[in-house]
Amino acid sequence: MVAHPVWVLLVCTGLCLAMAAGMSHFHNNNDPRIFFTEENPDFKRFVSLEDSFTANEMVLFVVHPKNDRVFEPQALAAIEALTDDAWTLPHSTRVDSLTNFQHTEVEGDDLFVAPLVENALSMSADEIDQARDIALNEPALVGRLVSDKGHVAGVVATVTMSEGNTEAPEITAAAREMARAYAEQYPDIDFMVTGTVVFSQASAEATEQSMATTLPLAFVVMLLCLWLILRSLMFVAVTVVVIAFSIASAMGIAMWLGIEFSPIVGMAPAMILTLAVADSVHILASYRHERLLGIAKTPALMESLRINLQPIWLTSLTTAIGFAILNFSESQPFRALGNVVLIGVLLAFVFSVLLLPALVMLLPHRIEPGRQRDYAPWMSALAAHLNRHYKRWLAGMSVVVVLLTASVGLNRTNDVFNEYFDETFEVRRVNDFAMAEMTGMHRIDYAVPSGESGGTMEPAYLQHLDALMTWLEQQDEVVYATSYTNVIKRLNRDLHGGDPAYYRIPDSRELISQYTLLYELSLPQGLGLEDQLDIDKRQARAIVVLKNIGSKPVLDFNDRVEQWMQDNWPATMQTRGTGMDILFGRVTIRNIESMLGGALIALVSVSVLLILALRSVRYGLLSLIPNLLPAAMAFGLWGLINGEIGLAVSVVACMTLGIVVDDTVHFLSKYVRAKRELGLNTEKAVDYAFRTVGVALVATSVVLVANFAIIGTSHFYPNASMGLLSAITIAMALFVDFFFFVPLLIALDRARRSSQPGKAVIT
Repeated sequence: MVAHPVWVLLVCTGLCLAMAAGMSHFHNNNDPRIFFTEENPDFKRFVSLEDSFTANEMVLFVVHPKNDRVFEPQALAAIEALTDDAWTLPHSTRVDSLTNFQHTEVEGDDLFVAPLVENALSMSADEIDQARDIALNEPALVGRLVSDKGHVAGVVATVTMSEGNTEAPEITAAAREMARAYAEQYPDIDFMVTGTVVFSQASAEATEQSMATTLPLAFVVMLLCLWLILRSLMFVAVTVVVIAFSIASAMGIAMWLGIEFSPIVGMAPAMILTLAVADSVHILASYRHERLLGIAKTPALMESLRINLQPIWLTSLTTAIGFAILNFSESQPFRALGNVVLIGVLLAFVFSVLLLPALVMLLPHRIEPGRQRDYAPWMSALAAHLNRHYKRWLAGMSVVVVLLTASVGLNRTNDVFNEYFDETFEVRRVNDFAMAEMTGMHRIDYAVPSGESGGTMEPAYLQHLDALMTWLEQQDEVVYATSYTNVIKRLNRDLHGGDPAYYRIPDSRELISQYTLLYELSLPQGLGLEDQLDIDKRQARAIVVLKNIGSKPVLDFNDRVEQWMQDNWPATMQTRGTGMDILFGRVTIRNIESMLGGALIALVSVSVLLILALRSVRYGLLSLIPNLLPAAMAFGLWGLINGEIGLAVSVVACMTLGIVVDDTVHFLSKYVRAKRELGLNTEKAVDYAFRTVGVALVATSVVLVANFAIIGTSHFYPNASMGLLSAITIAMALFVDFFFFVPLLIALDRARRSSQPGKAVIT
């Protein structure tokens, strides 16, 4: 790479182009189902429920008259028209609203089923008042399609989606356009759009927005920091080339391998960037240091490669091992993330030791001793300070370490999906309004078995199910709960002259079956019972919608429901809750475990490799301290300032693993080299390590902290939380290495030296 730079440049460029060509196979998959394997029992339960009943994918139109009166002719007419038009949305299979709610009336022996509101503009005031009374006393409507005050209403369009959610952009665009058109037609009414489909699309749009705004800004800040530290536009350009080659090649290989792009895989470039920057800065900083000593270009570059090759390789290898462990994750996106980053960090190593030296040899640059700022004296001053005051730093930092690591327990696994977006996103504002005024966004479904075909018509079965509904409605978290029992009780009451005493489950299976058949035959096409009963009436669906709570409280609530079932239901009716909140809540916990497991294995691996590379069990085991503490302290600080660990935050330990290990490996390798090769004592070895690698460690840390801190300003919470905690972790890594690990090394080596008077302790 030094003797034949042109050939190295051509070969590296050709390889990069060949690998990056895989980007032509780019496929974006925003389907939340990609997080779950077919073997996942929770996911099996979810798929089974969707196969038995209508799917949960929907668009919710929130209708809010500005005078807070839904039950007026114009507002009802708007809802009625919107209900009809919602059927025209792409892939729409069912539309439910206040106006098309199938209300039952009995005249003599005849049962009439008709929409609650028809031709709203021609309805009299008494008819509207009657519709209002019926709606606000109907459990199937309040909290779902109308607020309890009658000032907000909803129109729900259920849609079918294929694998990959490829229809989401089309459906969302059509729904937004429909809401805009209605807002123009009815200026006194607000029309807003949300729902699972819109939320999914908003997540994709937020990721794209972040990549288009926040990430480029972070990259610019990173380049500025690189220039301020390295004081060379050529050095900055070379670093950018290594970053670009590493990321483009890794993502290209991923696409060649058929890996789908997802928001999780989208984190890979940031992770690869950390190692690419670290590798490049170490080589360039050492090269600059040698040139400032008056050494010529070629020998300076060779010396830089000689002293950095082993630590860079160790850092890359252990980071790759850590990410390889993610293949044990049950979520495909996390397995893909691990493989992409594994490829990327190894490519970053290759390009930094081959391409970077070739570019340095080819590109013109001037480094004149005495005319450019040398930061090494600053590092020597810091080393001298630590050599004099190591006991104070060790004592003070020990207190900080204990306090922060003890605070790790303040964290809890939790994701509040609505709060993924801040108030700059329309979907967040709409969801906040809908949850405050009408309904909830967290839903749990229960497919309740009866044990036999037609068993849902059994009185005892429905009575047990109704008991659950009664209990659910008494829980503080519940906004809305419904099942087929509401329909049967309403039919029983209406077919007994509207007597409230008959608002209960009939005692006869035959009677329940007759009611059900009579009701089904009266329902219009598209509004049948398939959302409540399966085709052979073997099981019924119970739905509960919760207030705006996090994923952990949702799991806790579901545990209470399942415990209630065990305490009150027969064995034939036992079931478990399902839904996206349940699925993500559980997979987050399992992925955190796999992430931490991967990081731990990688950290142990680096210690083993350091034992072999440094030929010292002592230093290898000591390396565990600066490798483990930064993440522990960062998560402890996170527990004090935030305390919420979601999917995005769970990847930080792995994301920052490379730079944490990089700090330790480079400092320790230079320290041991000073003692062994140069025969320096502890104090001078510390000074040597700071002079040779201190600037590079500060440079990489400052650059990456600035980069992730800018990402931390994102309006999309997963990116913001990931960026902020990554910045904290990287800063902690440098702080721990300089002000805890170095004083600890000094203390231990001095103690060892004093215990062996007359001997030179250099291992």
